Amino acid sequence: MAVDSETIDSLRKLGLNQYEARAYFALNQLGEHTAGQLSETAEVPRPRIYDVIERLQGKGFVAIQQGRPVKYRSLPIGEAVVTLRKQRETAVTREIQAIEKIGERLSSKLTTSSNEANAPGKKENVWVLKGREAIYSKIGNMIDSAKSNVILSSHAEGIKRKFKAHKKALNAARRRGVKISVISPIEEKEAVKIAHEVNSTALPTRMVVADDQAMLFLSDEKTLPEDETGVWLNNPHFAETLKRMTK
Repeated sequence: MAVDSETIDSLRKLGLNQYEARAYFALNQLGEHTAGQLSETAEVPRPRIYDVIERLQGKGFVAIQQGRPVKYRSLPIGEAVVTLRKQRETAVTREIQAIEKIGERLSSKLTTSSNEANAPGKKENVWVLKGREAIYSKIGNMIDSAKSNVILSSHAEGIKRKFKAHKKALNAARRRGVKISVISPIEEKEAVKIAHEVNSTALPTRMVVADDQAMLFLSDEKTLPEDETGVWLNNPHFAETLKRMTK
């Protein structure tokens, strides 16, 4: 069987291994096969073919036609992708729930340095964070704990990204009476859905200020997400200085 290497590579990106991709491609192109025929056509070793078919069935790529002999056919790729997406979403949801449960158990047993740092009378802190996910996680925490104001400053795409990532937290902050301000050359009609105040000035600094906390982005806007670097400060004087700079 002539194999389309580009299609095989795309199937592998969906999570199929080499044998699974070749078997699905063969069924899709040539129609239903018995296990023996599929082994020969797709060039999958005979001892492996039943395991390959079983995994393809479990992933939603193959259906079985009972009879003598048993035959196998490919399911439409659109159906297979929908099944695969649902399986992945379920797996991710379960993983997140497991992480949250572990976090809840640990939070009652562990006292972190960040908890101590936020206690009254403790010294001010400066922390460097690497990677957009870590930075955005901290920004989410800042917004959740804000009591009076949140200021977001970035280029238009950066503000849209933060709105999307923190929409729930920002809306919750608004309901608590926290003032949300945006400093960005973003269209006002997009920003007013979440922000109380929009300043179209393009500041050179990307930052988020929430009460006494500040997050400054050290990397430029073209930096890859995994290479983003941010500095978090818990310093009321510095945060107040940044607020004055934005007025």
